Amino acid sequence: MRKWRSNSILFAWLRSYALVLLIPLAMMGVIYAQTQRVIEDEINRANSSLLGQLREEIDSQLEHVQRMREVVAFNARVRGLLYAPERLTAEHRLTMVQAFADFRTYSSTNRYIDTFYIYYRTGDFIVTDKANYAPDVFFQLYLADTGLTYDVWRKFLDAPHRGEFVNGQDVGVSPGEGDIWFTQSLPIENPNDRLATLVIHMNKERLQAALENIRTYNGGDAYVLDGNRRVLAASVGAAEGGPALPTGWEPTEHTGVVRHTGSGEEVVVSYIRSSMLDWTYVYSLPMRLYAEKAGYVRNLTLLTLLIAVVLGALTAVFAARRNYVPIRRLVDSVSLRSKVEPHRARNELQYIGETLEEALERNETMRRELDKQNVVLRSNLIVRLLKGRLERNFPLESALEEYRIRFLSDDFAVLLFYIEDFSGLFRAEERDVEKNLRFVHLILSNIVEELASRKHRGWVAESDEMLACLVNFAPGTTAAQAKQDVQRLLEEARSFLGERFRIEFTSSFGGVHRSAEAIPTAYREAMEAMEYRMLLGAGTTIDYEQIREPGASYAYPLEKEQQFINHVKSGSFEMAKAIMDEVIERNLQESPMSIDMARCFMFDLVSSMMKASAEAASGKWELLEENQRALQAMLQEQTVASMRARMTEFLESVCTHVEARKKSRNVRLKDEMLAYIEESYRDPNLSAATLSDTFALHPSYVSRFFKEQTGDTVSDYINRRRMAKAKLLLQGEDAAIKAVSEEVGIYSISTFIRLFKKYEGVTPGVYRDIHKEQNKA
Repeated sequence: MRKWRSNSILFAWLRSYALVLLIPLAMMGVIYAQTQRVIEDEINRANSSLLGQLREEIDSQLEHVQRMREVVAFNARVRGLLYAPERLTAEHRLTMVQAFADFRTYSSTNRYIDTFYIYYRTGDFIVTDKANYAPDVFFQLYLADTGLTYDVWRKFLDAPHRGEFVNGQDVGVSPGEGDIWFTQSLPIENPNDRLATLVIHMNKERLQAALENIRTYNGGDAYVLDGNRRVLAASVGAAEGGPALPTGWEPTEHTGVVRHTGSGEEVVVSYIRSSMLDWTYVYSLPMRLYAEKAGYVRNLTLLTLLIAVVLGALTAVFAARRNYVPIRRLVDSVSLRSKVEPHRARNELQYIGETLEEALERNETMRRELDKQNVVLRSNLIVRLLKGRLERNFPLESALEEYRIRFLSDDFAVLLFYIEDFSGLFRAEERDVEKNLRFVHLILSNIVEELASRKHRGWVAESDEMLACLVNFAPGTTAAQAKQDVQRLLEEARSFLGERFRIEFTSSFGGVHRSAEAIPTAYREAMEAMEYRMLLGAGTTIDYEQIREPGASYAYPLEKEQQFINHVKSGSFEMAKAIMDEVIERNLQESPMSIDMARCFMFDLVSSMMKASAEAASGKWELLEENQRALQAMLQEQTVASMRARMTEFLESVCTHVEARKKSRNVRLKDEMLAYIEESYRDPNLSAATLSDTFALHPSYVSRFFKEQTGDTVSDYINRRRMAKAKLLLQGEDAAIKAVSEEVGIYSISTFIRLFKKYEGVTPGVYRDIHKEQNKA
């Protein structure tokens, strides 16, 4: 034992604990170096998040302002005053009073809007949500104290505006008095006419309040900059002399962070661009706040590390001495019984490990040899039992006992497994098929035996290139319960092996027999059931009772065949496939048949498909080559399931072809109807009934078809075409409204005026006058 004093596990543990204690010291340097950067990143991320929230809040209000422009600009009463004279009529004054109510509703929907007004250039008056004013009176009441001159203001109103936000200082408002204005010339569809100007004053105090909300987070200052990087609004701290914004930089990115030293203090500036305008939202934070938070984390880390080192050292010494006592006792005990000499080991643990390894190796070698012999012998015994090849005086009970096979009852069944595919289990370079198959057999055997042993007993052996499982049922199990348990076992095995190991197999089983002497009969039944693998397809479970008495014929009525052909000719794939599936299921599952009879049935069904395909081609042999290829592919299939898949694929191809031809006919019919309307729109009797008579179709079908193809009803489409033609005629110099009405097929002048106003928004006379004014301008 003295040899181990320097290499003893006790000192090894102490050195390991000391190394573990050094790890926090090394991590301290990394943490200290990264703390400030991490805190800066987190603060910058928080600032960016605050700016993002600010942008969403303000941009949503800006978007509301722009939507308000649309609502005001297209207000019928606002548009009705565009051509009002300077001396307003009673009708104009009534319209103006109604507009006051609309304006008050608009003003109450956005808390960022202070006020808005409309200057009407033709009448030279201003309308607000309270009253109408002469321009000079309005200026004296609301704008005279802002530093703005009347001439500059009038020039601003007369200028064209296309929906832009303007800083009041750019117009001439004194610094500190200017709000943010949104201006739009009316009518909005032709702002160059400048018949009126809409001006919306945004509330600067509420904008500053939104900036102040994010300032309270950690003491920074917030700004809103316009496209020229001038301050539109700022938080209270910034307005009272907070950190200055950096100079000489442009926000080239959508969002970013820059450092700046100004007023003797370094600041970090985060910015983000508006998604609505060329505005930039900025947040400025002093660097000293970063340093304060980083210093707090650094001090906390050093204190925690010191405590951990002291406690860790004391714990390491105590734990090492306490854990070494049982190790020392174990070494003393093993050295008295083991053949391994202690002086050969480097320390106590190596000595114990070498001793255990030597003992376990001897035991494992013996166990492997015994298991290998037992597996081979047990498998041979099971195969002989299944095939009935046991000698007359063979001691079956003692042999079963030796291989730990104990029957629970006298009820037995035999399951067969044929491996179909296991390529997904191995890599491409693992090409030893025989070795791989042995491995697959081992997996399937273990899983099936485990599933069978949950309620009953099961033993698997290899027989005739398949795996056979002898199942012995628990006492009291009825034949129906036994069959149900077998089916559940096969389903669980298929699901588990398919999902976990990518192993696919076909299984079969015979009936339940009431004695051990009938096991060969159960095996023969399972073999006969497996022969129907070709009929029922790979990857299925075949029950002997289903194929015990195969039918001598199959059911394929003439009416089903005719329905099938009709659905194919109409291009209805789902309906045709439903009939095909119904006939196949009825013949292959509900009434089992022999393999030869099944082939006759499938060839009969293929013949129906060929006939339907030829009729769907309308005698033009459009699908001749495809039919030939499909027929060859179906006849080459080995199983009914694969033949059925080929038939489904070909059926979908034929129905798709027929459906495509139907769609092309619908397009041609729509084009012909539109061309007919274009030629006959002058006919006052033109309607859906006219189209019905012209194209020999039912009126209800014409209306439904036209709506589906164009999105409009027949009458709406005809009226739109007539109004489009009428607009062109009204642009003429001598265009009389009655003559235009008759020219487009409407002989009632009141009906023409009503339809024109419905589709164009104005009467024909107003439209003609507007066009003349535009030509003069």
